[in-house]
Amino acid sequence: MSFILEHVEKIVNDVLLTDPDLLADVAAMEGKVMAVELVGPDKTIYIFPESSGIHLQPEYGGDVHVLIKGSPFALLKMTRQQDKQPASFDGDVEISGDLALGQHLQQMIKRLDLDWEELLSHKIGDVAAHQIGNLVRSLSAWAKDSHESMEQNIGEYLRIEAELTPNKTEIDQFMNDVDDLRNDVDRLEQRIARLTSG
Repeated sequence: MSFILEHVEKIVNDVLLTDPDLLADVAAMEGKVMAVELVGPDKTIYIFPESSGIHLQPEYGGDVHVLIKGSPFALLKMTRQQDKQPASFDGDVEISGDLALGQHLQQMIKRLDLDWEELLSHKIGDVAAHQIGNLVRSLSAWAKDSHESMEQNIGEYLRIEAELTPNKTEIDQFMNDVDDLRNDVDRLEQRIARLTSG
């Protein structure tokens, strides 16, 4: 783990050196300790911002200012959100501690915009890095398709098998019935008004 973190740290710091604004943002967080807990591999990475970049460690005995916890895919998805708003840490990713600091870290990671496949290619070669990239893209597409398929299947089950949710025709009919009832009530009120005024 330490060997991998050393390489990631060097890559990130090399990128930071090319972006003075981003490096200044990192330096402004000096003295803070952030932890990212990877669910699945069950590993925690501790991030120490410094004026010269970041320092990564696999172990730390003190308190952290913010802890971000999630699976590697959930964390990657969080950093790839396209909107300009801070991440909403939903059920896939949990945050505890300083929420503003966690959101600031997420925004900085998005601004890094590292090409991980290109960076991997320098370590393991173009072919192996491309194969890993294809695997990650395939897994991401599969996860998205599976999620959409599951939503559709659950919706169909609730509507057809369990008969818990109405279909569009039933909803339209219900709305028409409500409109008819409203019209009937209006007519009844008018009739009562005429009878009482006469």
